[in-house]
Amino acid sequence: MTPAYIILGALVLVGTILYLTDKKPESAEKQDTDNQQPTTSCADDCCGINDVCPSDQILTAACSDIVYYDDEELDQFKGRTADQYSADEMEQFRDVLYTLQHVDLLGWRQSLKKRGIILPAPLHDEFLMLYNEPQPTPPSK
Repeated sequence: MTPAYIILGALVLVGTILYLTDKKPESAEKQDTDNQQPTTSCADDCCGINDVCPSDQILTAACSDIVYYDDEELDQFKGRTADQYSADEMEQFRDVLYTLQHVDLLGWRQSLKKRGIILPAPLHDEFLMLYNEPQPTPPSK
């Protein structure tokens, strides 16, 4: 039974040492929280593709100013829900969507969101298809 007490005592001693060496003083914890960058209010304004912002590019797009992509006419649809568009109105969105370069897709989606314009439901799938489409790599020289 004595070896069990020795092992138990050694474990308690190692645990205590680890606890004491890992514990920060409260003042250091407070300094760490004071030095942290404030979180941006753009977290709610994420990418629009999904609820997770996987890259700094998306966060940058979310926090930047509104950029128009020759689509000022879409401002008339502010405040509508995704299922309140006629076929002609969806064509207006589609005309802009299919003229954008791939690098502009995310920015355009963010621009719509910031302007209070919801993409028509059928076009959301088209947007995702275009955004997720693999892009050809330029030939190496």
